[in-house]
Amino acid sequence: MPEAFRRDLTPRELPLWEGILDRVHTRLASASPAESACDSSVATAVARAHTHLVVALDSRSSAADDAVSGLVAGAVSLLQGTLALFGATGEDARQLARELGKALRRVLGAHERAVLSGELTYGVSSEEADNAAARMRELLAALPCETPVSRGDLLPLRLAVIELASLLVRAAANAATGGRADEAPEARSPQLDRALRAITVDLARDAQAVEKPAGGDVAAHHLAAALRVQVSEQTHQAFASTGDGRGHGPAVRTARQAWLALATHEYVAVTALDSEFEMPTYRERFGTLDEALAEGAANVLCGARLATRPDAFRHGSAWRHQAVALSYALEAHVAGLRGDTPSFAQAQLIVLTRLIRAVAALAIVDLQRAARLAHDQRASPGRSPDHRRRNDA
Repeated sequence: MPEAFRRDLTPRELPLWEGILDRVHTRLASASPAESACDSSVATAVARAHTHLVVALDSRSSAADDAVSGLVAGAVSLLQGTLALFGATGEDARQLARELGKALRRVLGAHERAVLSGELTYGVSSEEADNAAARMRELLAALPCETPVSRGDLLPLRLAVIELASLLVRAAANAATGGRADEAPEARSPQLDRALRAITVDLARDAQAVEKPAGGDVAAHHLAAALRVQVSEQTHQAFASTGDGRGHGPAVRTARQAWLALATHEYVAVTALDSEFEMPTYRERFGTLDEALAEGAANVLCGARLATRPDAFRHGSAWRHQAVALSYALEAHVAGLRGDTPSFAQAQLIVLTRLIRAVAALAIVDLQRAARLAHDQRASPGRSPDHRRRNDA
């Protein structure tokens, strides 16, 4: 993880994999030449790493401690094999090891930033493991056999090594924290459920009241309107910078209003796009849109462990993801209007995904507000609930 990124994090926000990556670095640095020689075959290291990963991702696998040890060993073996393949020795090997370590930290850091924006969770799937291992095997098979291997030939392999190693580290961190390598969710609290139910009620109400174009394209109108909703980066940072929003009531209120306006336009767009399908994709599994939103947002927040650390959520980054994705959704919708019928499904999937993320962001704001009100109540027990609500409104 880049040092600048690490400095921006409080102890509660440190990524799950930080300690695991330290273990990988320590074992790699302390490995003897004999150990490195045993692991000099990259193909063998890939097979070993893939086996450790697949077994650990099986929820019926052995105890967490065994899974963590195996995954760390697999990552170390993979990196050692890569050092041998590059033919680096002495100081060159140590320098390459440092470069691999930095690259691995960058990849994991990028994933962590996406987690803190609500875009990704701590989940690791067997499909990811299989794809990363298959990519490694393809690159190894393509290396020239009779001519020296150039650094250019090895660059794609190096990137693939980092990808597979990052999955091993993430899975080990999950196993160390939650006992399962495939995910590290947090418990779903009654407070979160209450917040999500209230948000879906607000959205359904506001969607009914929002102005709709007479005789026009409702979905396109509201996608464009969603893109026009603005909130300053300063507002996002104002209540995120202090941890839980204390002392930033106006910023919290402004941010919630913006997220609710954005989500309302997305809600209307999704329901308008429903008319293009015999059955919307969410209905078979969830029954109603509101249920799909609540369950989807809960999965995002619990899978990223954000519900118990709402102060870690990066509102500004999440907002930027919204703008980019909604632009693609609008393009897909226009393509559907021009006759490319599958584009309607693509547009709805994008908008539904963004709506779930917006609901998650609203829940984050509401959890922050609840924490601030509880803090104020403990600090000033003589103040009335009405007085506290007026100050937060």
